[in-house]
Amino acid sequence: MAIIPLHAQEQKWQLNTQKSEITYAANHLLHPWKGVNKNARGVLVVNPESMQLKEIAVLALVRDFDSNNEGRDAHALEVLEALSYPEVRFYSNLIENQEDALLIHGVLDFHGVKKNTSIVVRQKNKDDQLVLSGTFEIKPSLFEVPLPSFMMVKMDDALTFEFKLEFSP
Repeated sequence: MAIIPLHAQEQKWQLNTQKSEITYAANHLLHPWKGVNKNARGVLVVNPESMQLKEIAVLALVRDFDSNNEGRDAHALEVLEALSYPEVRFYSNLIENQEDALLIHGVLDFHGVKKNTSIVVRQKNKDDQLVLSGTFEIKPSLFEVPLPSFMMVKMDDALTFEFKLEFSP
């Protein structure tokens, strides 16, 4: 008789929209600004025995980023062609455990352009929640986004994203 070890099946955990947010920061010579999205959706595949992450998928709608300036947000929807490219997606099935962080290698799909992206993520396990947080930067020009200008000066070609994503089984 062979003994076959039983492993817990991987579980899909859902993103808790109420407790999660993604923020972008942008800069122009005259002023910096931020926009917040509190409506992201996502799923995480977790090995419940080891709490090791296997896959992650996160989706955010462009229209859900709020900078507290309706004019700026309306212009951003035009520049980002939100009718043609309404979603920003990130997917990964290659997650490396490092000393005190995770290195998540995935594909960022933004403005109809897919780019391989690696993100350093902090993982915190608490009760029945798993919280992922981190920061990363992208260049809008690499995603074929025209840089808007104000007073004939273009915004910086950098968007810094900060996220806190809470998942539950």
